[in-house]
Amino acid sequence: MSAGEHIVIVGGGIGGLASALALSRAGHRVTLLERDHLAPTATVEEAFATERPGAPQAHHTHAFLARTVVILRQRFPDVLERVLATGSTTLPAARNLGDPQPGDEDLVFLVVRRTTYEWTLRQAVLAEPGTSVRAGAGVAGLTFVAGTDGGPPTVTGVRLDDGTTLGADAVVVATGRRSNLPEWLGEMGVDVAERVHESRLMYLTRWYRRPPSGQPLPESRGMDAGFVKYLAVPGDNDTLSITLAIRPDDSELRRALLDPDRFDEACRRLPGPDRFFAEIDLQPAGPVRPMGGLINRLRTFTDDAGAPLVLGAHAVGDAHTCTNPIYGRGCSLALAQATLLADAFAAFPDDRLARSAGFEAASAREIVPWFHASVDMDRMAPLSSDLDARPSDGPPSPIAALFVAAESEPILGRGLAKLFNLLVTPTQLAADAAFTAKSMEVFANPAAWPVPKHPGPTRRELLAALAGIGQPTDHSTDHSSHHQPTELESEGAA
Repeated sequence: MSAGEHIVIVGGGIGGLASALALSRAGHRVTLLERDHLAPTATVEEAFATERPGAPQAHHTHAFLARTVVILRQRFPDVLERVLATGSTTLPAARNLGDPQPGDEDLVFLVVRRTTYEWTLRQAVLAEPGTSVRAGAGVAGLTFVAGTDGGPPTVTGVRLDDGTTLGADAVVVATGRRSNLPEWLGEMGVDVAERVHESRLMYLTRWYRRPPSGQPLPESRGMDAGFVKYLAVPGDNDTLSITLAIRPDDSELRRALLDPDRFDEACRRLPGPDRFFAEIDLQPAGPVRPMGGLINRLRTFTDDAGAPLVLGAHAVGDAHTCTNPIYGRGCSLALAQATLLADAFAAFPDDRLARSAGFEAASAREIVPWFHASVDMDRMAPLSSDLDARPSDGPPSPIAALFVAAESEPILGRGLAKLFNLLVTPTQLAADAAFTAKSMEVFANPAAWPVPKHPGPTRRELLAALAGIGQPTDHSTDHSSHHQPTELESEGAA
């Protein structure tokens, strides 16, 4: 083996496109296989109008955190320039940080629709010499040779849905949260361990357009109302998405919010989204889209000693590690993991075993901590089924007090901004002496940082307000039925 290997990438989403770009620019010949029949699109608006059965999350709210901007600036500056030229922009990821500190220049996030970002990556991949993209090409499994002397099997290519095979020096599987990779590896006797933690959330998202005004973009807004979490995020070219996350077993609220008029009215009544409707003449740009399957999941491709279970095959993005999309980490982690894979190919050009071990070790260091962080955050703030509960009810929460203090304490604000934007891991932040000391001050007296009373309606009040609007319809068999909650959730939107 040497530089210039033929690499087959399965999946044309963010993880697959980023892997194709990173590996092709490292001198490899890449064939990218995408199951969806994607016709070439000339504009970002055509891309937005294209349905993606294989990636239903594409039309949900996405966050492109500072980690994305940093990687693009360092590794793919032309792609960052191209995505900004589409009508996207960057915005500060934190405010009230006091005097500027080294590294503050990295605290910006990318304001762009998932479809626009993906379209830009695809254009860059298509422009790479030696790279081909085959749409409408589904993969049914992997080809392989058995290991010798007790060693792991080696993947030699893929088996397509039409029965043909395509050989490869390596296969990258980036088929998302519903990836069949464990079943494919099971066919060769490889048992991939999984850890799953249910987020107990489902999504409802609607897109809007605002009139071109030349005014600054509205700020992203998010809040936990106890029975619903919501997130409003601007996109490129005067677009805006609002996502409401509810318990998957809250059928009454789900039925109400699936009705477009009731969804809009709920947004008018919930603090955060209400300001968008009050200040902007928003026009709907699509239906209310539900999505379930929002889990945290970690797959382990090495044994207890760190030895790879399979050679010549690598998982990237949600096929490797899923995190609850409410935290917006998925796309940034997929991009990061694609670069880690390219680095492993560069570091071990002639040793598949060392390459796989090196990639999994890098993923354990850079990607896996966010699985654990997401699980911890889910446990700290579950949605309530109480009809009248508010998030500020009950005794002061030290964690909630920390977030309140971070709004005016630069040390806390900067540290949390780096954490939420994947620029430091939880372990690295905990090792910051100044951040830890200031946090201990807050934890010692959380009552000094009271959480503001939630001004919005309770669940009971919201349902009563929505009762007289339109006729709720359960659209669980509409265009989004293939991603209704079926297992109490799995990664998807962010």
